[in-house]
Amino acid sequence: MASERLNERMPNGSGTDWIPQSRSVALLAWVLTMVVLGITVGGATVHLRLHLREHLAQRDGEILTTVALARQYANGSGSNITQRLGNPVDQLALALEISQIKEGVLGVRLFDLNGLFETAFPPALLAGKLASDDLALLKGLQPVSRFHESADLSDYFMLDTEGRDPSSRTPVLEVNIPLHARGDSNFVASAQLLLDGRGIAREYARVDGHLWLLGLGLYTGGAVLLTGVLLWAYRRLRKAHATVEERTVRLLRANHELVLAAKTSALGSVTAHLIHGLSNPLANLQDFISSHGNGASDVDLQALAASTNRMQQLVHDVVRVLGEDRGGEKYQITLAELVEVLNTKLGPVVTESGVHLITLLAARGVLSNRDANLTLLILENLIHNAVKVTPRGGKVCIRLTREGNCVSCEVEDEGPGLRGDVVPRLFTPCTSTHGGSGLGLAISKQLANQLGATLKLKETSPEGCVFSLSLPEVVLVESDGVDALQS
Repeated sequence: MASERLNERMPNGSGTDWIPQSRSVALLAWVLTMVVLGITVGGATVHLRLHLREHLAQRDGEILTTVALARQYANGSGSNITQRLGNPVDQLALALEISQIKEGVLGVRLFDLNGLFETAFPPALLAGKLASDDLALLKGLQPVSRFHESADLSDYFMLDTEGRDPSSRTPVLEVNIPLHARGDSNFVASAQLLLDGRGIAREYARVDGHLWLLGLGLYTGGAVLLTGVLLWAYRRLRKAHATVEERTVRLLRANHELVLAAKTSALGSVTAHLIHGLSNPLANLQDFISSHGNGASDVDLQALAASTNRMQQLVHDVVRVLGEDRGGEKYQITLAELVEVLNTKLGPVVTESGVHLITLLAARGVLSNRDANLTLLILENLIHNAVKVTPRGGKVCIRLTREGNCVSCEVEDEGPGLRGDVVPRLFTPCTSTHGGSGLGLAISKQLANQLGATLKLKETSPEGCVFSLSLPEVVLVESDGVDALQS
């Protein structure tokens, strides 16, 4: 069995049957790693892109705010703009002066400290209202910029829409800067400069190109690095697996050698069984020769022939078992075939003794030829004992039934039962039950141990005994069913 498990584990002795599956797992791990890396690099690139766009848009607001303060200082303390900055006209004048330093200004709108529209230039510029979030930042004297990638100019200017393409749109940058008097931190108004956004859109495009190239470079470098790490780990794993596989093979081979050693040790028990089976026939033969000599009757000659046949059959059985163990031939025997062999071999002996043999098969399964042969030796010994103590006209029953995961083989006789003082020492050598040598049950117990089975006295009474041989999971139960054989 160990050799069969070894062959199943290592079909060709190569230990490489796991490699295709491991390669598939490694490839799946690599693909998942690349996907995670791509998501990470892509997410970081998108986040950085948004941050840079916000920074570029905010840059113009910070520059224009600085310019507004510089203009106030440049005009001096006597400047009308500085002196009367609370006047909307002066506020718009300062906003227009600031707009002159920036190209592409489409118009200027002025909002009061509450974010309400006051005036605009050119007059065609529509009124608007600041968002509450933007107004809060402006009151903190922070500029606010908003980029609209595709804006409709009709949302900002009063245009003649007749003949105009409604799908024509253009990028627009809104720059809101806070206005306050020089040296005064009180917010008085805000100026909104509407700028042509095509310039910043080109900057966005250049930044996007650099970012995607950077992201692609990071992804490629990370992929190469991670692929190298995964290849190194996969090779280490294969090496470790090969080491474990080699050790597993050694353990299986060692286990196989232990099983062979156990089989070899079973030869002693089989040989003892042969001696036990031969002892009584040889003793009968010797007694007959010494006491009767040439005056033997036909009945005595028949008894002598029966004993001799029994002796020859035992020799044949043991030689067969030893030959199969040594020859390495492997095959399987079903429980039904096992019962048929028992009936064939023991039928004449039982008939000659005047006893009826009843066999009930209530389980199905298979045994290896070695286990089946050892089981036969045990059951034959139990049946011979049962026939010996059963009076003529009585019955010996053999029942094979399911008990959980095991198969129970019971042999029941109609003898006088066992004495109470014999039962505790029943399987001890030289403990005689009915005038025998006492070796039969002891040897059967040893053979059962070799099988990993359990042999016990299940029941004893003046009406007879029941011996039970419980076979473990070495029996592969195929299906439940009842096959009754009676002879």
